[in-house]
Amino acid sequence: MTLYAKKPNSQTSPILFPLNEIYGIENTFKIVTYKALSMVRNINYDLSVLLQVLINRPNLVYTRSLRASYLCQYIKQNNVLELHSIPNTLFNKFMLKSLTRKKYLNFIVTISLSLKEKLLQQHPYLKENNIFVHHDAVDIQRLSLKTDMTTQTKSSLEIHSNSKIVLYVGHLYEGRGINIIHKLAKKLPHIHFLIVGGEQDDVSYQQSISLKMNIDNLTYTGFIPNNQLPQYYQAADILIMPYQRKVSVSGGGDTSTWMSPMKTFEYMASNKPIIASDLPALREVLNETNSILVEPDNIQDWKFAVENALTNYQMANKIALNALQDAQANTWQSRVTRILENYKV
Repeated sequence: MTLYAKKPNSQTSPILFPLNEIYGIENTFKIVTYKALSMVRNINYDLSVLLQVLINRPNLVYTRSLRASYLCQYIKQNNVLELHSIPNTLFNKFMLKSLTRKKYLNFIVTISLSLKEKLLQQHPYLKENNIFVHHDAVDIQRLSLKTDMTTQTKSSLEIHSNSKIVLYVGHLYEGRGINIIHKLAKKLPHIHFLIVGGEQDDVSYQQSISLKMNIDNLTYTGFIPNNQLPQYYQAADILIMPYQRKVSVSGGGDTSTWMSPMKTFEYMASNKPIIASDLPALREVLNETNSILVEPDNIQDWKFAVENALTNYQMANKIALNALQDAQANTWQSRVTRILENYKV
């Protein structure tokens, strides 16, 4: 297996190669990088990878790039296209439609049923039976720590060892519910709130807001390498996903109606109670048996849910166990197996 990736644009860009350190995986596959020049819209990168495909002639190309799938048609290369959003520019629409006229796109994978439905609604020429839904997944083993690092983690973050911790992991973009966490921290001063992740500018901005609100029971860690996340999950008492009705991503746009957050499955695999916003896209995976679902912007409901999860141990343990069992049936390995079952040469 070979991973083709773009070279970092600057000396300060993240290094690609220590994947085992960053993601907690065994780096057993080959990594090949090429420059991507924005002045030619990264066409040079696409052509470099395409040349390697021509030389090596793999059985299958699996890509999240619509342009890569489009180019595969011209070299008669079997491929599978995974979509995480709706193609909406004129050129992307053109490429997607042209793919349906040729036979080398085996099928399309979407990360949620909602995304598949919207894709068919906006692109009715697509065949429903050629689009398969496969939510994101999780590496169960990576989240299973052999030693208890709760005390050590709390100490390193200067959190009192007896404090209950409510944890959020992810970006701090608009719609992720960071404002809800601020309000909760203000209403529940005896509980410590921990926010892991976010780009430095976003972290600084949110810290300035919490400072203005005189919140002293909220800690921002900034970016944490993925392989270190298990110890933070272990230190937490509750995991929260306070997504709002409109959710932004790095490239802009609103993904609230079709998102499938990868952290959902990491949360579920952590064996900790989850509190999440009651949104249709999240309900494709979460429900009342494996989580507590609340109205996205109802702060009183959030406050009650947190207090209930910290005091109703029987309920909290039950939903955590159910979530873990659901996660065990949705590993990356099982996802790959299910996807390849749809593959036809």
